[in-house]
Amino acid sequence: MRIAVPLLVLLLALAGCTSPDTTVTLDAETVTVTVGETLRVDLGEVNDSVGDNWFLVDGADTGVLADAGSETEGDTSCEGDGCGGVLYWDFEATAAGGTTLQFQYCFRTDLDDCVGDANGNPPADPVALAVTVTD
Repeated sequence: MRIAVPLLVLLLALAGCTSPDTTVTLDAETVTVTVGETLRVDLGEVNDSVGDNWFLVDGADTGVLADAGSETEGDTSCEGDGCGGVLYWDFEATAAGGTTLQFQYCFRTDLDDCVGDANGNPPADPVALAVTVTD
């Protein structure tokens, strides 16, 4: 009985930890996932300290995908200020259908004042990812 309680606590703690079912890089252009799966979009290396910003400018059809948020996994080998990491954006496949995600990179600006680089050049076009969700 004493072993069962710690095991139950461990299982409950792990229940909140999910990993994506499908991960694609931003240049994939298309991806197919199944209802109930988690789609992770790998936006690549970013460094907030130099002003890297990615925005979801055209979100998913909420009847097909639910935005589960973004996170940056830091570089564990970097121990100082200014360390970068890999930015991921997760989506939960909620129903069969199709939708398109569009992401915009901006340098040291918010989306409304978006510039593409340190020289103030215009941003590149948004990057589109077509998502098909199947039953």
